[in-house]
Amino acid sequence: MFLAIVTLCVSAQDLKKIKESLSANSLADAKTNIDKFLEVPKNQKNAEAWYLKGKIYAAIANSATERANTPDARNISLDAFKKSLEVDKNAATIFFTVDQYQPVFSLYTSGFDEGANYYNAEKYDDALNTFKATGVIGDYIFNQGWGLFKLDTTLTYYSALSAMNAKKEDEALTYFAKLADAKVAAAPEHVTSYRYLAKSYYDKKDEANALKYIQLGRELYPNDDYLPLLELDIVRAKGDQKALMAKYEEILATTPNNFDVLFEYASTLFSETHVTEASKRPADYNDRVKKIEGLYLKALEVKPDSYEAMLSLGKHYYNQLLFIDEETSKTKDAAKKAEMNTQAMALVDKAIPYLEKVFAHYDPMGKLKVGERSNFKSACSLLTYCYEKKKDKAKADLYQKKYDEADKAHG
Repeated sequence: MFLAIVTLCVSAQDLKKIKESLSANSLADAKTNIDKFLEVPKNQKNAEAWYLKGKIYAAIANSATERANTPDARNISLDAFKKSLEVDKNAATIFFTVDQYQPVFSLYTSGFDEGANYYNAEKYDDALNTFKATGVIGDYIFNQGWGLFKLDTTLTYYSALSAMNAKKEDEALTYFAKLADAKVAAAPEHVTSYRYLAKSYYDKKDEANALKYIQLGRELYPNDDYLPLLELDIVRAKGDQKALMAKYEEILATTPNNFDVLFEYASTLFSETHVTEASKRPADYNDRVKKIEGLYLKALEVKPDSYEAMLSLGKHYYNQLLFIDEETSKTKDAAKKAEMNTQAMALVDKAIPYLEKVFAHYDPMGKLKVGERSNFKSACSLLTYCYEKKKDKAKADLYQKKYDEADKAHG
């Protein structure tokens, strides 16, 4: 009996010294001594010793310097806490309660912080592995009923981003799906889940899942610009133009200010309406040209500095001018010719302001990209035509000269 009491006293003294090392932040000493203490078989039945080991290794995990020497400190700590509960659940629960569960929760917060540091440093594989390990800790805390949530949206989101940037698509899909299937839309950036899933399944030609996440995303983010375009790609691939036009109308009914959809719809109608051969022009040509004009004008209302839209609108007026010129040349009725010329001049007056904005944007620039130079030359060519129609030779010559010198001046 005496020997047993002496042994207990020695054990208590040893643990007291280890606690003092921990309090003094002498983590190396505390780590060495607790590991040595638990090498003794009889001490392995001491719940407090295991709990103390968990606290020491949690403190190591919280310190970037100490953690460098013990990279698996977080896992060792969690295992020690589990062992403490296994040895004596009641005693361990008291230890946790006294500390308000802070040591075990610190494993979770330090894990997230470490993962975030890796992510910000673009070490995506390390970030993913750290976030995954932190998720295991979070699940344990939640399953014990100590707190947290079944789905930590922030941790899951950054796990998904890490996997995506690490080019681990299957893992990225898994994490993004957890968020999307739970309809997580707590922040604007969470739309990434729906975009990534929809695009991935679209690329895999899995239309059902692509549409599933497009529809979920549009439900939660009705003003998103990207998801409607992907849905249009799915419809377009089927080759049913009637269905495609209906889809444009459906999308614009709910998101009337989606610039990309407005511009794409107008451009689709443009290519179908402005055909060279008169016999192939659609029967509803007049209605279509009004529709196209309205779409481009609405697009410019949404994005007033879109020079692509300005140029496209100018081309739209120009193509109508060609059609009217063709018809005018065929008629011998003077009154009809006069009416057509009036219509033509009205289109010229509509086109010029938009084309001149395109010209004024590119003209002061030096070297232009190929696409930009093409736009600039188109604006010059169309303006030359418009001013020839207005019989303004000076301006027509100016824009023709700009056109002729464009490759040299901006090449």
